[in-house]
Amino acid sequence: RDLWVLWKEWDQGLGGVKPAKAFTQAERGANKFSFSRRRVFWNTVEEMVRRGQLADVAIDKIYQAYGWKISVTKILDEMKSD
Repeated sequence: RDLWVLWKEWDQGLGGVKPAKAFTQAERGANKFSFSRRRVFWNTVEEMVRRGQLADVAIDKIYQAYGWKISVTKILDEMKSD
C-alpha cells in the first residue's frame, strides 16, 4: 500500500466497499484499529485540500516531509506522534 491507496480508500472506497468517510460509527468501531491509525493522515490531507491544494500534491508533501522510502505504517505512526 501507499498513501495514494489510503486516500482512495477514504475518498472513493476500495474493492467494492464504500468510502471510509461514509462509514457509520458502528463500521468505524468494527475497524477501530486501522481506522484510527489512518484517520490522522485522512484529516491532514482533507485540511490541505480545504486550503486549496490537490490531494495528490498534499500526499506528495507528506512523503517529502516523512520520506519516500519508509513504510506507510511508519509514516502514519510518525504523523500520529507529531
